[in-house]
Amino acid sequence: MARSEGSGEIRVIPVTTEEDLWNFQRLPWRIYQHDPYWVPPLLSHQRRFLDHRQGPFFAIGEARYFLARRRGELAGRLSVHINGQYDEHNDAITGFFGFFECVPDREVARALFAAGAEWLRQRGKKRLLGPMNFTIYDEMGLLVEGYDSLPAIFQTHNPPYYQDLLTALGFSKAMDWYAMRITNREIDTEAMEQRLEGMLRKPSIVLRNYAPQEFARRSEEAYELFNEAWASHWGHVPVSRQQFESFLKEVKPLLHPELVHMALAEDRLVGFSIAIPDLNPLVQKLRGRLSLWGKLRLLYAAKYGKLRKVRGLMIAVRAAHRSQQLHTAMILRTYVYLVRHTPCEFADFSLIPEYLPHWRRTLEILGAQRYKTFRIFAKEI
Repeated sequence: MARSEGSGEIRVIPVTTEEDLWNFQRLPWRIYQHDPYWVPPLLSHQRRFLDHRQGPFFAIGEARYFLARRRGELAGRLSVHINGQYDEHNDAITGFFGFFECVPDREVARALFAAGAEWLRQRGKKRLLGPMNFTIYDEMGLLVEGYDSLPAIFQTHNPPYYQDLLTALGFSKAMDWYAMRITNREIDTEAMEQRLEGMLRKPSIVLRNYAPQEFARRSEEAYELFNEAWASHWGHVPVSRQQFESFLKEVKPLLHPELVHMALAEDRLVGFSIAIPDLNPLVQKLRGRLSLWGKLRLLYAAKYGKLRKVRGLMIAVRAAHRSQQLHTAMILRTYVYLVRHTPCEFADFSLIPEYLPHWRRTLEILGAQRYKTFRIFAKEI
């Protein structure tokens, strides 16, 4: 539990210099120095993501970063941000927070959120939602269950006491998201193939594996399909073309033909799914530094390394085709391939929102179990 008294002098400042931003990035090394499950971010990549001039988020939003010092030592950090797309498609009173890190001290957390809330109130916001780094389609959610394992690639991780810090400040649950994992390899792949064929037979759907040129040709279709497929879901904000292209560029080196599927009806893209190798065990060893040698190690592991851990990262199906079980079909195709052709020991499918129990049941039929819960919190400010 986080302590709440005896904190000493606390000072919160906005990040305004390169040194401040460096301190903002390096603070987690203090928080997680004894945590064997923390995966340090790649600092050069994160720097571009946070940069107001380069980060894809800043085409649609603005953000302010804060640092807290206690008795002169760095003790916490926080970002608060405004998403113009959220304002347009949901409401204009909600601001967001992310990149939260803090020593176990409620007063440090209180000072950080007071500064962030004031910045948001000056811009007309009355509600604070998060954590999101920066959007619901980036790394998001506070880990509230499942601290005893590495996060999968692009998942968050935090100490258990963070939940106490937020609830002590009056935050309450807004929504939970689940990570499901499959470790079972004892399956009848022939029976699954037959089931898959039945799903695709009527009406006729063609399920193709990833081919770089075709996927590039259909990137506009995929972009429109993603925003259409998730438009009615909680917290959805249409992603900008720049954000979508940035995501595709980031994951392109990780794509395997057999782990990316395109569902076509009369040559029209009606669904797609993307699974990628989970490189976090290797990323953890890099300790945040991406040297040339580190890049080569990651590229080799992504393209030629044995697939031992995989994360099902993204799935989307057009509304008119959801009754055809295309979600299940693409998951089955991925699962059968992993069992038949790889030594994969662990497949993570996430994040699954709590209001979609049928998705969880589909995965549970395949032997999946929930192993992590990520929570979005809300508070009136």
